[in-house]
Amino acid sequence: MTEQVKTIAVVGASPFAWLLAGLLASDHSRAIVLLSPPPNPYALRALPSLSLAPVTRPQTWSMLLGHARPAVRRLSRIVPTIGERIDVRMFARSPEASTALSHMRHIADGFGYPADPVEKTPLGTSVGLRDVRMIDAGALHAAAPSWLTAANVAVLNSMDGLKIRRDGSARFGTTAIDQVILADDDAIVQWLDPDEIGTFARLETWTGVETAPQRHARYRAGFDLDTGAVFAQASDGVVRAAARNDDGKALTRIADCLTLDPAPRLAAQSGFTRLCSHDGAPVLGPTRRGKLFVVAGLGVLDLVLAPLVAGIISERASGVEVEWAAAHGADLRQPRREVAEFHPGRLAGGAP
Repeated sequence: MTEQVKTIAVVGASPFAWLLAGLLASDHSRAIVLLSPPPNPYALRALPSLSLAPVTRPQTWSMLLGHARPAVRRLSRIVPTIGERIDVRMFARSPEASTALSHMRHIADGFGYPADPVEKTPLGTSVGLRDVRMIDAGALHAAAPSWLTAANVAVLNSMDGLKIRRDGSARFGTTAIDQVILADDDAIVQWLDPDEIGTFARLETWTGVETAPQRHARYRAGFDLDTGAVFAQASDGVVRAAARNDDGKALTRIADCLTLDPAPRLAAQSGFTRLCSHDGAPVLGPTRRGKLFVVAGLGVLDLVLAPLVAGIISERASGVEVEWAAAHGADLRQPRREVAEFHPGRLAGGAP
């Protein structure tokens, strides 16, 4: 079967799923079916999309620094103003998180990445990282329907007719599908058995919030390495943040991560679930039993890594990229020691 007639079904409702479907069609000439409910403009998307995250592997830094700018340029062809340059703050309190933060600061130096000096206070240690790109996922989702139409992506809002086979292929009505891509957490939870998900990820309960517009802070985004909380402030001043809520302490974690004065007014709140890999690294590739291709654990790096993932799926990736994908395989036993990352939020159960 030639590449031109191979049909791929991308399953997912996230901006990443929509972007991946469009890139596979427009940049790699694949026949794509996107199985997704219509976009909801009122949905709260608490996790930001950034070009950098708390990662400790030099290989991951190299991959990000090599792909971030080309990815933002590619996304700018869909939405011209989609990327904004901001500064990001990473904060640590415990000795383990502080060690990881120091390690990341040294890696930034090694790559010549612009970073502020380490700051130590009675509350903890922090580092500011400059020249980080924040991607407007909402703008991408709004522009996606017309872009997908132009790329000849068939968008289907119902998955009732999808019949998945054990080899990872499927049939949708009379359409034969050669490969199914489960492109976000909700799709993976819906279509995979919990035991199979458990081989590569755990399901976490999270809370996301949105505030009333605030004056722009020095750092427009930030991570708390001890609790895993994350926030980002959009160009309109609205702050969106998220944290684990398995013990009901999400709002406390978010408040500690924000450290805004005066405290912002809460405008919206929503609960959601996240799949987090056991070793903290992204998960990519066919699962061990069902052979369905999954993409999980990208976190805030989802959109900036979408072109890389599209190239890997379409078998047009470079040798280094293929090696990176193989090392992050969903069928590998975790922890995958060569790629395992520091686990933000997993120290002492992630409690503040």
